[in-house]
Amino acid sequence: MKTLLCDLGGTNCRLGFALNGKVIEQSIHRFENSLFATFSDLLKHYLSDEKDAPGAVIVALAAPVGGDAISLTNLNWKIDRYEIMRSTMSNDVYFMNDFEALGYALMRPQDLTTKTLQTGSFVEGGQRLVLGAGTGFNCALLLPEGNVVKCEAGHSTFVCETEIDQALQDHFSKKFGRCSNDRVLSGSGLIELYRLICHLNGCSPKCESSEQLIQLANASADTSESQACEEFSRILGRCVGDLALVFHAEGGIYLSGGVTRALETFFNSPKSKFFEAFRNKGRMQESMNKLPLHVIMDDNAALYGCANLHNH
Repeated sequence: MKTLLCDLGGTNCRLGFALNGKVIEQSIHRFENSLFATFSDLLKHYLSDEKDAPGAVIVALAAPVGGDAISLTNLNWKIDRYEIMRSTMSNDVYFMNDFEALGYALMRPQDLTTKTLQTGSFVEGGQRLVLGAGTGFNCALLLPEGNVVKCEAGHSTFVCETEIDQALQDHFSKKFGRCSNDRVLSGSGLIELYRLICHLNGCSPKCESSEQLIQLANASADTSESQACEEFSRILGRCVGDLALVFHAEGGIYLSGGVTRALETFFNSPKSKFFEAFRNKGRMQESMNKLPLHVIMDDNAALYGCANLHNH
């Protein structure tokens, strides 16, 4: 029987099937969450042409996982195990964190479409780290024996090093009570950073979305838009480097998330603030130069991770 795979983020949901542990590529579809009132409505829409109930359902969620009912961090939906059973007619429903799924995807990185930013020195059997910015920020670690360490790194406290960092922290702390990496390293965080830079530069913001902002930044250098993307890349590079050290990721670091991918051109620029911050680790700088670093360009990576978990 086929297994139903789901990658449910704060903005989009991707669904597909796996058979005998292999993802059926033509079954994969992406849906905007805003077009559906509930997750069950989305599932029923996707399964409307299916004659047979799936043998199992694996749902990767953008939220801490625990219990039978889970509230998403960046979407006002409650995901209920028993409601999914009724919607899919399957009695086997498994929840996992979306970055946990990405961690399992690293069991077979050769199945993923990636772009290498730093070749480094790959260590066979080394720990592999996946992290990135999208609707929010998080990471996960794949251990050599194939298990994944789940994290909530996005909710750790944002670190300040520059005047812009301090202004960001003040802004988010005043608005939310504290400033976390998840608030800053996200699409909405990029827009907040951009508005702050526009204020400091004495100009009015031109963009309302991170997509529009990055598009303008790529088209023209030395603007508030490009400055916002460069500063965001610096903050992301610093955080990636910190987590790479924490987890000793000699097996490779894999960057994911829609915002991360969209900013990839800023990582490889001649004066890349991303790499400057990533490598600027004092006595550990030489070690940072040796870590393999890749960008996951594959939107369906979490679905591969769900399938790998089912086989694990």
